[in-house]
Formats: sequence, structure tokens, C-alpha cells
Amino acid sequence: MISPILPTILPVLTHIFNFSLFSSTVPYAWKQAYIIPLPKIPNPVALTDFRPISILPYLSKVLEHIVHQQLSLFLTSNDLLSPFQSGFRPGHSTVTALLKVTDDIRWAMDHKSLTLLVLLDFSSAFNSVDFDILLGILKSLNFSSSTISWFHSYLNGRSQQVRLDESSSDWCYLTAGVPQGGVLSPLLFSIFINSVTRVISSHFHLYADDLQLYHHFRGEDAEAAVSAINSDLKLIGEWSRSFGLQINPKKSQALVIGGRYMRNKLDLASLSPLCLNGVQIEYTNKAKNLGVIMDSNLSWTAQVAEVSRKVHYTFHSLKCLQSFLPLKTKISLAQTLIQPIIDYADVCYLDVTEEFLNKLERLQNICIRFIFNLKKYDHVSGFRKVLKWLPIRLRRNTRILCLLFNILHNPKTPSYLRERFSYSRPSDAPCRSHLKNLLKSPPHSTDFYSYSFTAHAVRLWNLLPPDLRGCQNLAAFKRGLKEHYLSISS
Repeated sequence: MISPILPTILPVLTHIFNFSLFSSTVPYAWKQAYIIPLPKIPNPVALTDFRPISILPYLSKVLEHIVHQQLSLFLTSNDLLSPFQSGFRPGHSTVTALLKVTDDIRWAMDHKSLTLLVLLDFSSAFNSVDFDILLGILKSLNFSSSTISWFHSYLNGRSQQVRLDESSSDWCYLTAGVPQGGVLSPLLFSIFINSVTRVISSHFHLYADDLQLYHHFRGEDAEAAVSAINSDLKLIGEWSRSFGLQINPKKSQALVIGGRYMRNKLDLASLSPLCLNGVQIEYTNKAKNLGVIMDSNLSWTAQVAEVSRKVHYTFHSLKCLQSFLPLKTKISLAQTLIQPIIDYADVCYLDVTEEFLNKLERLQNICIRFIFNLKKYDHVSGFRKVLKWLPIRLRRNTRILCLLFNILHNPKTPSYLRERFSYSRPSDAPCRSHLKNLLKSPPHSTDFYSYSFTAHAVRLWNLLPPDLRGCQNLAAFKRGLKEHYLSISS
């Protein structure tokens, strides 16, 4: 409704936005939200099994976008967020966070060490943000008084109404929490939780409210590692109580990850317990971390099985429409509903076995059979060429190299990944064309780190033709890379 009349109402909207910023007030009507409870699990039975999503006025989100741009610029230019907070930041993602942690674990395995990894679960974190504490944090970060006044108006006086089908609750006012569905909410929560990083002495990584603690250790130093993590857990527990957040120890998990030989020498049963707020965190052999199932050996058996389960479930949901949908629609459905399941975070498990790679290849073949109405044992190679799709190994290589290209050329990508790569020669140094833009291979002594993202990406990059390595924009690099791999696979 707004877009067709935008040229007419734009001066009015501009006045409203400017007046809001200059007067440090947010219109009350834009702070009202309808709450749609979305289930977190297939069969919810309690209120905690639902995620309260706020449906906010469209124009309020436009105002939030304007503020978000300025807020992000201020935080980035002044380095106010921890470099190990990957949530809701340009160039950062769950995949970059997983790459950081998994490559660190592989580095430890390469040095004959184990890693104690603890995954902490914050309960209803977004809904528990204390307004006064958040405003105090903004003040401590040297936000101007007018900016703090605007955020005071933005946070206070919010109201919501729960709607379910044709029923709705009474309106109620909020005393805490940032709305899930707001443009500013993720960034405000990142600012709120950022101070927890100052009390942690172990390695850590944050993605919004997902906190990973990890400590590398030799077998004989296992008790010292547990003690170090317990010290951090105690401080994190104290911090969470003072900031009004709750950590659920029963949903938190701990793994000891390493090579089979090193893990077999360690008696997990004799290890001291990990405790958070007086509750013991159980050791487990596998756990879901940012959507990826990690196990104690980094074998990825459970992860590939879960990918297979999701692909087959989605395929069977679509199969009944297979004979009725146009070809273009089926291609679109396969690319948007099935392939992302196969692709997600696969650059984090490059040491997956050939058997598992073949299994992933068969999952991609399911997409091709769905598109062309093929039977189970029909060959798909020719149909893959029609679609101009790459085999799974080359498809994975494409994502590895595109991510590496972004790391090398995009200043917004995480510093914790950029610092791992360096050129063999300065870019302006005179040398033969085939030696230009080569990367240094990271030193390592075992296959554990050889199949890390860092080492594997460098190998693939250095095998590329010089003209591809010399591309200056991502779109041209993607195009050239796909043509290069298609020529190899044909």
C-alpha cells in the first residue's frame, strides 16, 4: 500500500523520521506489536516451547533501519563489540563462527591436544534484556545524551497483544526485553551481552546468545582444563544474575574433542564435573552447535545422517506435487528448499569421508530426480549438465573459494578469519604471472589440520588459474569459478 504512493508521502515520512531523531521520541503507535507464537519444537506442550515473534508496524522498521545503520557504523568504527561476537554483523555468520571454533579444535588435534568445549544455553535471552542496564551500557560506550534519550523512548512504553487464529489477548505493557522481529533488537542484544566477554579467560565465541567456551589441553592436564572452565562458568553465572539473564545448565552441554588415540587415553568418568550455578553439566559424545552436530572425534557421522533425514523429509513433502509443477518451479523449489540443507556449513566438515561425500552426492541426485521426474536408478549426469549444476565435491569447493575470496577482499569479514591468510609475495612485487596472488600454506604436521578450512582453502586457491585469483569482484569470481569447474567436470 505504501510503495505506490511513496512519491506523495515521502516528504511527510521524512519529517516524521527526522522529528523522531531530533526530539528523541518514538511514536507510541509504532511501539505496539502483535505477538505470533511460533513453536520451537514439533509438538509444543509448554509456553516455553514457543517463540514470541513481534509483528511491528512497517514504518517503525524503516525508522529502525535508519538508526541501525548509524549504530552499526558507530560500533564498528570504535571497535566496541568483541571480535568473537559473530551474531548479526555484516560479513559474519554462523558458518564463520563454526569455522573459527572447528579450525581451533583441529589446530589442537594437530598439536596432540584435546579440547574441552562447553555450549551454554541462555533461556529467553531477548525477552530478558533489562532496559535500565542496556541504557547504562550505551552510556558507558559514550553514546550521546540525545541518542540515549531516543533509545529510552524506543524501549519504554512498548505494549503487545498475543494473537492466535481468531483469538487475541488484552494489551499489556513490557518492562523488559527487545522485540523478536525488530530490526534493532539483535544489535541491541549483542551490545547487552558483550560485557560477558570481559569475565572469560578461556577461548570463547558468541553468536547472539549462543556462547561457546573451549580450552585446549594435553591429556595429563585434563583436571587443569576442567578447573579453568569451571572458573569461567562461575564468573559467567555471576554475570548473568547481575544482568538479569538466565542460563539453563540442563540444556548446556560439554564435549571433549580430539583424535581417537588421545581420547582413548583419557578416562572421562574420572574427570571432575563441570558445574554452573550448582548444577552439573553432563559430558556428551555429540551436540548440536549452531545447527551442526559435532561429535567427540569430529567424524561428522551424526551430521551427515541429520542432513540426509532433512533432505528426505523435504523431498517426500514435495513429491506429491512432482507431476503437476512446471519445470522452472521445481528447479526453484529444489534450489531453495533442498539444496540449502545439503550446503549449510559443509565448509566446516571438509574431513568428511569419501563414503559420506558419496551419500551427499546421492542427496543432490534426489533434487535432480525430483526436477525431471526420474526413477530411482536412472542416471542423472546428463540432467545435471542441463541444469549446469556441479557435482557435490566441486560445488563444495566453489563455496570454500567464494568464502575465501570474501575473506581476502571484504573488510567486513571477521578479523579472526582474515588473520589466518596471507599472500606468499606482496601484491605489487614483480613475479611471473602464475606466481601472483598465491597464498602461504599454514604449517601443520598431521591430516587433522590438513583438512581444516584454512589449509584446504589455501590449497584450492593456489590451484586456480592466475586470472581467477586476480579477480577484483565477487560476482566475476563466482562466474569464472563455475565456468572453470564446469569445464573440469564435463
